[in-house]
Order: sequence, then C-alpha cells, then structure tokens
Amino acid sequence: MKRIKIAAALLTGALLLSGCGFKVKNTGAKGNNFDLPPTPTVYTLELDNMLGAMTITIDGRTYTDFGDLNDEKAAYTIRDCLGYLEHENNMRVYTLAEDPDDNYIMVKSLTSLTGYTRFYRANDTMRKNIFTPSYIASLGLKCWCDSGIHYEQPEATVGFILNAENIKMISYEYKINGTFAGGGETGIASGKPYKKGELIRVGITEHELGDHADKTKPFTITYTFIVTDVNDNVYYVKGEYEREMMLGAYLCGLEIRGSAEDGFSLFEDI
Repeated sequence: MKRIKIAAALLTGALLLSGCGFKVKNTGAKGNNFDLPPTPTVYTLELDNMLGAMTITIDGRTYTDFGDLNDEKAAYTIRDCLGYLEHENNMRVYTLAEDPDDNYIMVKSLTSLTGYTRFYRANDTMRKNIFTPSYIASLGLKCWCDSGIHYEQPEATVGFILNAENIKMISYEYKINGTFAGGGETGIASGKPYKKGELIRVGITEHELGDHADKTKPFTITYTFIVTDVNDNVYYVKGEYEREMMLGAYLCGLEIRGSAEDGFSLFEDI
C-alpha cells in the first residue's frame, strides 16, 4: 500500500511529542532541543579508582563510563534533560527515549567542536544482558567485560528532503495502523537552521511500535508534520504521508516544500 494525500487534514491539537524526543541530526530535548529544565540538577563526574573509570550518580543510582556514539550522525532520541555537569553549563545530562529503564544516560557537550557525546551505564547492570540502543558503541572498558548487551530490531525509517529555508525544527506525529502512536521532533543542537535541500530521517523503533502492530509483519505508518522557523513561527504542513512498511525498512522520496508566505506542503517524487 502506498499513497500520499496532498492538502489533506492538518495536524490537530497541540504537539503530542514522544517525551521530549528529538530524532536525528544530533538531536535534542523538548523546546529549543537541548534546553535545560526549569530547575536543573548539577552533577559531578568522579573517578572510581576500583573501576578505573569516571562515574556519575543520579537519584542514588551510579553510572559508569561505557561508550561513545557509534557514528557522529547516528540517530538517537532524548526523553529528558536532567541538568548539567558542575562548572560546565553546556555539558548536559540526558535520559534516552529508547531506554525506558534508564540503564543509560548521555552526557553531551553543546559547544565542543568535536561534538563530545558519552554514554554512562548503570552499575547495577554489570554482568547483565540488557537492552542497549544500537547507536551506543562500547568502549570496551574492563569493568564492563562480562556485561552482555542486545539490540532491538532496526527501526522503520522515512527520509525526506527539507526544500525550504530558515527552518530550525520539524515536529511530527505518526499513526500506526490508523491509531495515534506518538511523535517527536528533529533539530540541530546549536539551534541553527537546516540547510535547504537537507535530508532528514525520522523513524519508529521496536520499542515505539509497542503493541500497535506485530513486529514481524508489515504495518501502516502515517506521518504529519509541523515546521518551526528561526523566528519561532510555527507552520502546519499540508498533507500526510502514509505507507506500508516493516521494522528495518527505509523509505525516501518525500519532500517538505514551501515558505512562510505560501505555506508548506508535502510532495512525493514517485
């Protein structure tokens, strides 16, 4: 099944987001992607001499340095910004939407030229086989040598071209088999706008699919979009994109075109 409705019904209601999720492109949290919460917590990194690695304690749970982002352009989804590291306001601490048990936290610099991103794993998961989002690459530290990991199935991904200027954020909602199932946002960590013609990817993980569909069979996915420009003006994108796909599938050929003056619409290159 494949179809696209141009000038179909617009998104309804407020932005229904998947937590504070931002996907793709060094993504971020609700609002201006990597924003701090109203009352951020200040955390301290400490060296554990027994483990030979840096640790951080969050709500009484200790996390130890585990891994890097497996690719600087890897897609990930943030759920919450918890706070920042002591004396480093731009070194933020986040939970991950794909990790509902908070077995991992992410520490990311918003100012580093190298895009510093590090993942810390909860000490109480040592020597356990736990779910690990596939974008986390283990550093192979000795303290984790007996700790198994496993990954979910590859996500179902849709790639689209943003054929518009001065857009800094794209919000989306999706339905699975006709039922609302979630949403998210994409944005660049620095808050800069996307380049016109940039390829952006959004996807649905096995965790997000949940009970909405059989993970081993095709399902229908429907996307609708909202764009936000550099002046924080919000525009609903006309049309919805509907396809039959499976986990692990990748679809492309979709475009968001338009301007503030003429409005924004979905188009497909068939």
